[in-house]
Amino acid sequence: MIKPSSLSFISAFVHNIHLPCLLDTGATHSFIHTSIVRHLSDVSITNIKQRFTLADGNTNVNITGIVHLNLRIGQITTPISAFISKSLSHLCILGQDWLNKYSVDICQFTQQVIIHTAESSVKIPMDHCINQHHFPLKSTIAIIIPPQHERIIELQSPISSSPQVIFRPNRVLQSHNLVAIPNTLLSINKYRTYTTVVNPTNRICRIPINTTIGTFTIPPPNLESHSITLSPTIDQSTPSSPSLSSDLNVPTSMDNIFNESLAHLSDPDQKLILYQLLKQYQCLFDTSVPSIANLTAPPMINTGSHPPVHSHVYRTDPIKQKHLTDTINEMLKHGQIEKSYASWSSPVILVKKKDGSYRFVVDYRSLNNITERDCYPLPRIDDTLNRLNGNNYFTKLDLKSGYHQIRIHPDDKDKTTFVTSHGAFRFNGMPQGLKNSPSNFQRLMYDLLVSSRWDYTRVYLDDVVIFSRTFDQHVHHLNEILSTLSSARLQLNPQKCSFVKREIDYLGHTINGQGIRPLQSNIDAILQLPIPSTPKQVHSFVQAANYYHNHIKNLSKLAAPLFPYTKKNAIWIGWTDAMNNAFIELKHRLTEPPIFLNFPEDDGQFILSIDASGEGMGGVLRQITSNGLKVIKYVSKKFNLAQKKYSTTERECLALVWCIQKLKEYIWGRPVEIETDHCPLCSFNKKKFNNSLIDRWQVELLEYHITKITYKRGRCNCDADLLSRLPYDESDIDDNGHPHRVRCFTSTLTSSTQPIQLNVITRSKSKAIQQSSSPTSPSATVPLSSDSSTIHHRSIFDLYIDRIRIEQMKDVNLSNRIKSILAQPNQYPHEIVDDGILYKVINRIDGSIIQLPWLPASLIPDVLFLYHDHPMSGHFGVTRTFHKVREQFFFPRMYDHIKQYIRSCSACAQFNVQRQKKPGFLQCELPPDGVFEIMQMDFWKAPIRSFNGNQYVLIITDRLSKFVFARALPSATAAAAAEMLLEDIILKHGSIRYLQSDQGSHFRNELLSAITALTGCQQVFSIPYHPMSNGQVERFNSTFCDQLKKYCHHNLTEWDNYLSAVVWAYNSTVHSTTQFIPYELAFNRRPLSPFVPTPTAIKLMKPHDYWEKANRFKSFALRSARINIQQQQITSKERYDQGRRHPIYKAGDFVCLKHSINRTKFDVRFDGPFVIINRINQVKYLIEHTELGYRQYEHLNNLIPFYDRD
Repeated sequence: MIKPSSLSFISAFVHNIHLPCLLDTGATHSFIHTSIVRHLSDVSITNIKQRFTLADGNTNVNITGIVHLNLRIGQITTPISAFISKSLSHLCILGQDWLNKYSVDICQFTQQVIIHTAESSVKIPMDHCINQHHFPLKSTIAIIIPPQHERIIELQSPISSSPQVIFRPNRVLQSHNLVAIPNTLLSINKYRTYTTVVNPTNRICRIPINTTIGTFTIPPPNLESHSITLSPTIDQSTPSSPSLSSDLNVPTSMDNIFNESLAHLSDPDQKLILYQLLKQYQCLFDTSVPSIANLTAPPMINTGSHPPVHSHVYRTDPIKQKHLTDTINEMLKHGQIEKSYASWSSPVILVKKKDGSYRFVVDYRSLNNITERDCYPLPRIDDTLNRLNGNNYFTKLDLKSGYHQIRIHPDDKDKTTFVTSHGAFRFNGMPQGLKNSPSNFQRLMYDLLVSSRWDYTRVYLDDVVIFSRTFDQHVHHLNEILSTLSSARLQLNPQKCSFVKREIDYLGHTINGQGIRPLQSNIDAILQLPIPSTPKQVHSFVQAANYYHNHIKNLSKLAAPLFPYTKKNAIWIGWTDAMNNAFIELKHRLTEPPIFLNFPEDDGQFILSIDASGEGMGGVLRQITSNGLKVIKYVSKKFNLAQKKYSTTERECLALVWCIQKLKEYIWGRPVEIETDHCPLCSFNKKKFNNSLIDRWQVELLEYHITKITYKRGRCNCDADLLSRLPYDESDIDDNGHPHRVRCFTSTLTSSTQPIQLNVITRSKSKAIQQSSSPTSPSATVPLSSDSSTIHHRSIFDLYIDRIRIEQMKDVNLSNRIKSILAQPNQYPHEIVDDGILYKVINRIDGSIIQLPWLPASLIPDVLFLYHDHPMSGHFGVTRTFHKVREQFFFPRMYDHIKQYIRSCSACAQFNVQRQKKPGFLQCELPPDGVFEIMQMDFWKAPIRSFNGNQYVLIITDRLSKFVFARALPSATAAAAAEMLLEDIILKHGSIRYLQSDQGSHFRNELLSAITALTGCQQVFSIPYHPMSNGQVERFNSTFCDQLKKYCHHNLTEWDNYLSAVVWAYNSTVHSTTQFIPYELAFNRRPLSPFVPTPTAIKLMKPHDYWEKANRFKSFALRSARINIQQQQITSKERYDQGRRHPIYKAGDFVCLKHSINRTKFDVRFDGPFVIINRINQVKYLIEHTELGYRQYEHLNNLIPFYDRD
């Protein structure tokens, strides 16, 4: 045989088995390995005993037989007789017998082998033996190994997979980095494998990314080895099941935890990889000894110049005193606390836990009261779920006593001092109960884990979530996070961690690779309400439903069967089917849009309404959003026997504590306002109750930002009252109000103001889909998706041609048409039936003929959804959508269908720009008969505060004369407006009849109303966000601003120095509308100009003559001015009305209202729908929000019609 350096291979197949064949010009015969022959059937084998000697003259090859095969190479098949041996270094060797028979030419230059047969010659590319190549294995990430540690690292291979390779470490790496890497057998899967690296030194070892850790070769077939295998379910009691812990030196308790955490994995290889990974970081899960991490919190107790606060020691009974002593000794032993000599001090409270032990809590209320709040934001829940959406693998990690692991800043240590009967101590780690502990903990975890790993990690409260699309990515990501946590010396709680799950429950939702859906268990608080058994319970339920009457359509009709039990002194006579149906329907209405939000908004105020009864407790978490008050969650719980014995105040306090703890994921770190119908509870966070139970609860809520607790009348607190009187029956609260688990309701309505592109489906729609799905409907298996609350959940895969056939047959008109065409095809030249499907034959302009499937009416909404609402369609208009649809389908009145569908699209109605002129003709008011009868008032804000401290100008103009009064002011206040109106107008020129202004608080207030009422003036307010109704003063604002800029552009802070001069110039020049000087109309004489020389002689008129002349001029001037104003109004109206629509809405019509408050580019342009209540005049309407119920007056040009989609 030839030397290995000249080995050449070709690929061949024997009985469809791939066989790399060595071309050996030094071998006299051909050989095949025994392992190949074992897999062959129906082959002729001759058993012989023979021995061959290799070219080295020393090595012998034992032969066990001869096999006759057909070897397929490329496009030819060649018979071969090969000797069988198990001592070969290669699977197949083609010697001179085969090479000579087919005149084989081996061309090293072209790397080809030419095989000559009687029919033709075939060129085969060489396939050099990979068995003799050394392939590199490189690190996939930068590796940091602490001293005296070993680590399982991930390696990248240039080949995709191999069941077994021989690994040899990089000796240079070992010598330079002083690490130990074993020679071993590895298996490669999906270009990845794993090996162990040991750092035996006392320094940190760092290995850069893409470093060659070693090389591997594929072993010869005769190499036998044994590798560890892991069964899908690890059963240590079975002798045949290997124990990973014995091979990997994992403690038995930790081994049990790891096995239990990975029991859900069915792939043994994946389980082994993860077990090795967790074993590598087993120190993270060892919580037997508390430790403090290598993380130091920033200064977080900013008390300013306030003197130290101190407290006396709280008295405790002997049992608690012993526990307190043991706890302090343990914390001193582990370095969690140390002796303190500071002047700061806070008392200690022991809170009893459900297992009978006590929790050590420091009462930091006095310290928190003087601490400045750190407003570091928590992540948005919708953004967090949005990022998790679409991934397939999830891991949740829970930090063990997270606060205590963080080192507190040295500047804050003294302020954490607490006092006991054993002395004063201060914390080394961050204690619980501090106002800023949550925000600082969130900041540290974000900076440590998320800031550079945004693509696969999120931290919310004390939960770390890792998410990935593939298993290999997830192992890599998990290794990164565990490595970071290990370097920071943080500890995890193994019992609360879950690894590599395909589905997790997080933030009230279930998340998997197919989408996001609300937890079904979360609606039990409402859906599991027991059937009422007394009139009082019925009354509570109807009151709660009536609280949302604006959101439940036809509430009176739905609840009518229940009304007899809501009357005073009603007698219980039984529960009828009609009552039961109404009860069930209302419960479902309370768990459907539009009452709920899917995700809370980031900046809305939270309001928590709570209540407790003799049976249980309940709470409703709401949020003030841009669309009004929305419900986030319901929670309720039945009292146990011990809690029923609490006093009323204790039960109400328990409801507060329990509800806040249940809603922690929403309100922790955010301000929340509490509403209660129990007045004494309003001082919960302000004073001591001298009740040990309530005092302990007060300490437990120190970390929450409760802004205030307000009293709410019982009949207004009806929904929380309902939940407390009909609580969900689940025994999950201990005697101190600590939950075992919570049942709460999470909303399923996506906010209309901020649509969130998530794979979310509401429960009601999910149920409808499940009921309507069938094996013939592809929609039953497609992922869930959502666009907005008004869009049905459809998939593009629904439109299979088979579905069109089925729906056509269900359509009576189309099925009859198909029968007619099949019976008389000549009568329908433009229609054809092919394979049971009706097509429309279309003649194109270019002369081509196409066949389009005739879409049945049942599929039109699905098609229009895909070609309009789907993200790939972009919500474009009628023309674009029509041209796309008609290229694929046909159905009658296509354009009309598309037009109606798009104009009833809520997303388009809310976000589209109205490019035509605003609707509504110009309405002209007749000018008043005299001056100073009707005046308009407005504030104008300067772009910069002047040197004199002024930034506003209050402007008052006369409607007839156009005369202007203006005063510069430092602020726009009601007092300033009232002062100018009184001093500059009323006390100098007399009272006016009407004063028109916008609806700002500086005009619409008690002070200004009192002054106008006393002087006989009537206030008139313009329509909100419609400056045209106060147009004269708005027009002057633009005019005088331009004039001011021309004088103060060199020094903008002097603008108010020129204000009086500019106003005088305006009042003393001819107005283009009246054609008179405003001063002349107002005071019946021409103003004297300072630029006209003083006359040398003065001519005096008789008083009687002057009076007659003045009256004649006044009558003429005012009459002429009114005529000129009316003529200008006619001209302006003709120009304004040209090309403009003037729709007329009737009472009951639905409209959308232009969104005018702080709108950004991504906000909705139109809110609604609103219903027309009354038409006030040609352009003014009274409208009411259909969901929130509030009313307001609006101008016609702020309204657009709303079309409901049937």
